[in-house]
Amino acid sequence: MVYELLGRGAESARTGRELAKVLGTDIRTITAQIERERRAGQPICANMRGENAGYYLASSPEELQAYCNRLYRRGGELLKTQRALLRLIDGQETAANNG
Repeated sequence: MVYELLGRGAESARTGRELAKVLGTDIRTITAQIERERRAGQPICANMRGENAGYYLASSPEELQAYCNRLYRRGGELLKTQRALLRLIDGQETAANNG
């Protein structure tokens, strides 16, 4: 579905808004569809910043690897945030038990 609308390489990126307009849907639906297509094996990458912001197909194994590296780093940052919030919960539970 979305895969067929994308070109190869970051320079051909299309925004979520553009894809939603072409498909007559909303960005949330596009995002969910892209995740389904990625999990089905489509090499859909994304840039969130810069003049080439949007979704595109990896033009090479190296480009796909670079995107995977960005996902890995993002995942690590999300885990750091989760741990900090869980420590907050633990602290609140301890304070409530001592109060």
